[in-house]
Order: sequence, then structure tokens, then C-alpha cells
Amino acid sequence: MTNRFDADQIAGLMDESRRHTGRLMNLVINEADLRRSPGLGFRPILWHLGHVGAFEGYWILQRIKGDPTISRRYDEIFDPIKTPREDSTNLPPISEIENYLDRVRGEVLRFLERFQPGDEPLLRDGYVFDMVIEHEYQHQETVAYLLQMLDPRLKRAQLAGPVGSGQTSNEEHRIESMLPRMVNIAGGPFEIGSDGYHFAYDNERPQHTLELGDFRIDTYPVTAGEFAEFIGARGYQTRSVWSDEGWDWKETNKIDCPEYWSVSEAAGSAESRFRVREMFEDAAIKVDHPVTGVSWYEAEAYARFVGKRLPSEAEWEKAASWDPVAGRKRRFSWGDAPGDHGNFGFQHWGTVPVDAFVDGANAYGCLDMNGNVWEWTASRFEGYPGFKAFPYPEYSEIWFDGDHRVMKGGSWATRLPLLRCSFRNFWRPRFRVAFGGFRCAAD
Repeated sequence: MTNRFDADQIAGLMDESRRHTGRLMNLVINEADLRRSPGLGFRPILWHLGHVGAFEGYWILQRIKGDPTISRRYDEIFDPIKTPREDSTNLPPISEIENYLDRVRGEVLRFLERFQPGDEPLLRDGYVFDMVIEHEYQHQETVAYLLQMLDPRLKRAQLAGPVGSGQTSNEEHRIESMLPRMVNIAGGPFEIGSDGYHFAYDNERPQHTLELGDFRIDTYPVTAGEFAEFIGARGYQTRSVWSDEGWDWKETNKIDCPEYWSVSEAAGSAESRFRVREMFEDAAIKVDHPVTGVSWYEAEAYARFVGKRLPSEAEWEKAASWDPVAGRKRRFSWGDAPGDHGNFGFQHWGTVPVDAFVDGANAYGCLDMNGNVWEWTASRFEGYPGFKAFPYPEYSEIWFDGDHRVMKGGSWATRLPLLRCSFRNFWRPRFRVAFGGFRCAAD
């Protein structure tokens, strides 16, 4: 996040992040909707507000500064281990939570004024402050998932700012006529993982070398229009493209389209046959936007249907980050420097056309490898060789269970630092609530 420790910069980032968390809470019209689970076993939206404060207080004030807890009760309520999901509904009043957050933040900022980085891992370059900021960024995206689950009528769209382009192409196959569908990536040794930036999570480390074969990868994510063709061609009914586990999941849950999509019997274009519930409205699908709301099983089935496969995590990361001319990795797909080169950070409150940010292309000409939608890979989430849990096993290690798949790249709700090509998101293969899509690969 920062190239060196700068207390003023850290304070500014923390302030901006907390104000954004507050804006997310304010989108919900009725407090009751903040207090109930939106479904699928998720904790209430309001729980995340208290949790980011409890996390900040624990790691900075208790672990680093050595203070006693500000509230043992809040330590219990807002700890995901101590308080199970089903017991997370009896929450304090919002005003009380906000007062607690203000108290924690006040103590943290006073400590920040005299903080000196040290040699211990949590202190080096102010690692603990970056961890707290990125933790809140991740919960902001989780809150966005939960907001998406709410009926649009329960939210204040006018408080969100710009909401998408609202546009789709006039010609359904415009994108295909502009870009090659796949590009070739030469194989060879590739160093996967964090490449020297001072902040990274434990699962991004240690960087290590893998030998990759030659492969091809899509220049842009599978679009809603392409996925509609898969549905129309009876892809959901084609048993041969589904794994046994995926077919059982689909049949048991009666899945026949992506999350939030609805299918009509009307003939005609994809826009007339399919509708999708977006954050603030119900609308026709936009055929040149990436498909989102699909599970790993659906992504795998689509890839097989079109004669391709999902890329491995290493293939995805090489395609996104490797610059064959410079002979080195990039931090983001477009380069090392931050920039407005993709759809991320709640700019549009939804997806945009996959060719909306041509200046964000990677070195091979692939678009949307950072932002718009997370992308499923074929890889299981597991520790790299030499993995060491840091600073707590609950972030990564306990999820090395064989039942999580790696997602890469970030979505429209992902904050900039988390777009780094080494960052690893991970979800169970049946999960569809994340703003997730995919692109295909081939040998």
C-alpha cells in the first residue's frame, strides 16, 4: 500500500476507509435490514461495522501498544470465532457501535503519531496498519455482497454516486469483432506469489518458481451474452460437461442460470430473454458486460462446453502480471503504479463492458484482469511451499481444506491495493454471491 512508512498517509487512508464503510451502512433505508441476515447464513451487515473496529483495536491497541481491551463484550460479539454466525444477530445500537469505533480510532491515531517501525514482522514498515486497512477494505466488499442480496427497494441509490454506465452495445458481437478471443502465452519458469512489496498476506508468500507449459487464455472474461448462449444451447442440461459434484449441486439446488438472473420464455435477443437484479434496479442483462454470480461449477461446465478449461492460478497470474519485453512481473496488470485503469473501488456500483478500460490491458493485450469481476481459477486454495501462517492461522491456514478454489483479479467493489496480481481470494466452488466471473484457457 505504501512504499515506506508515512504516518500522515496511513491516517488519511484509515479516515477515508472508515468514511466509506459508513456510506455503505447509510445505503440501507431501514435499520432492521442492517440487523438481520440477508440470507445464506451470512452475518448481518451491521456486524461488519463493529467487527472492523474490534479487529483494529485488538491488533493495534492490544497486540502492539499493549493496552487492555476497550470492551471485552465487543471483543466477544464481533469475533467470528468466539461468536458463531447464528449468534451474531443480537447487536448493540448503531450509535453505541459508532461511539466504540470513534474511541478505538482516537486511541489508534494518538498511538500512530509516535509509532516507530521496528524489526518485528508486525512493526516492519508499519505492516500492522496496512493489515488493518486492507482488512476493512475486504469487509467493505463483503458488505457490498450483502447489499446486493437486498431487494433494490430497500436501498438509497441516490447516496451511492455514479451507478454504472447503463449502456450495452448495439451489436451483440461487437467485442468479438474487435479483439482476438485468445492470446498465446509462452511457457517456462515463472515466479508466482508476492514479489517484494512490503505488504502481502501469508498465503501470497513465499514467492516460488513453477514450470508452466505453453497455454492460451481469453483476452476478456466470458460475457453475459456468451453465457446466455450457453443457457440457450442447453448447457445446464448437458450432463457431459458437468463434474459429478457440480451436477449434484446444480440438480439439488435447481440451478438453471446465474445468481440474480431470471429467465423468460420470450423469444428474441438475450436482452429480451434474461433479466438481472443489479444493486439498485432490475434490468435486462448487458451482453458486453462480464457474466457474474456464477459458481466454480458453472464456470467449469461452460469452459468444457466451449472446448476449453479454466486457467490454473499460476497461468492466470503469469498472464496478468508478466511483461515479456521487460522480463519481469508487474504489480497490477497495467503496470506497477496505481491508476484509474479498471472498474474497481465502487466507481460504478456494478460491472461495465469488458472493453471499457483498454488502457488497463496487460502486456499480452488481455483486458479486465484487474477489476470488474473476480475470476475463478482451476486451482485449490492451499499454502505455497514453505508457507508460514502470519500473523494468525484463521486468515488462510484453516481454509486449506481442499474445498476452496482460488479467485484472482478483483471486482468492481475491490479496493486498489487488493488488485495486486499476487492477491488470492478463495471461496467454496458452490459460492455465487461474490462478484465472480471467469475467463477460459486452453493448452
